Amino acid sequence: MEMTGQEFELAWDELVIKLSKQFKVTADYEFILFIMGIQELGQGFRGYSRDEKMDLINLARCRILAGHGYVKETGVDGQGWPIFEKSKEMKSMMPSYQTQLVKKGILEYFNKVEFDSSYTKELDN
Repeated sequence: MEMTGQEFELAWDELVIKLSKQFKVTADYEFILFIMGIQELGQGFRGYSRDEKMDLINLARCRILAGHGYVKETGVDGQGWPIFEKSKEMKSMMPSYQTQLVKKGILEYFNKVEFDSSYTKELDN
């Protein structure tokens, strides 16, 4: 069942509040993608370089877009990072639509995947 715009915004706000409390930060769109990327990479929390943080955000975004057929995972590099390639053109997709699609994917992710809450302890250190 598809959510109405109001239901979607309410669910998004509830997730942001929940993660903000859990991680003791002001969670935003990119922070949520970052923690999803950590979970998806499966290497746990450690000190990530700025480039790796951006790669983690991109990893989460790619996982969501893969679920909609826009990209597909083609393998893993030597450091254990998944490799994706485009499978459907996104040029005509408005940036606001892509953001909305990713936000919906984030909500679906947190409804389906058991999030490793040990990251909250590691982020506190």
